[in-house]
Amino acid sequence: MATPPPPTQQHEHCDEAIARELAEEIGITIPDLTGFVTLDTLDADNLRPGPSSEGTRPTVQVREPSGHRGRSVVGAHLVLIRNGAVLLGKRHANSAFAPSTWHLPAGHREQGESAMGVIREAEEETGLTIAESDLSLAHTLDLLDPGSPIPRIQLFFTASRWSGEPAVLEPDRCTEWRWWPLTALPEPTVEYTRAALEAISRDTPYTAMGWT
Repeated sequence: MATPPPPTQQHEHCDEAIARELAEEIGITIPDLTGFVTLDTLDADNLRPGPSSEGTRPTVQVREPSGHRGRSVVGAHLVLIRNGAVLLGKRHANSAFAPSTWHLPAGHREQGESAMGVIREAEEETGLTIAESDLSLAHTLDLLDPGSPIPRIQLFFTASRWSGEPAVLEPDRCTEWRWWPLTALPEPTVEYTRAALEAISRDTPYTAMGWT
């Protein structure tokens, strides 16, 4: 940890103050100092008034960022279909997102993680084990939520196989898992989830939602 420099006296530079302090405290005389990092402070009371030019200084116009610019949030969703039924979870009533609404196993991509993080999310939420080689990207939904200026890219992966049975492992987020017929999704289901499942049933690879 660096030692802060000694306080300077009036009209004394920082390196002069260091040399003086060393001489006063331990009797060492240093003829020359090489600056490494120098921090000077100015006392407004001791500043002399200097010449100034009349007129105004140039200003910089700062442009407000557009609401539709910047990075998109990437979400990964798992679509598990068994005998014509899809696995949906009912979100907790106190959930910040879509409370008491049916949704797929899903999560945001974390730092340093590919979209295959959906495998981790599925295991954490449901206990199901899925191999990356068994996943296929089934749909991409380009979402602009009216309540948020940040675009969201929602990726939907289907799995050809998995092991285990779904269990409620995060009860503060999801209260139950249930298989629902693709032709009779429950109410309420997250709107973009319903749109994606309908698109997947039509083999439609891409949907734009919320853009004008």
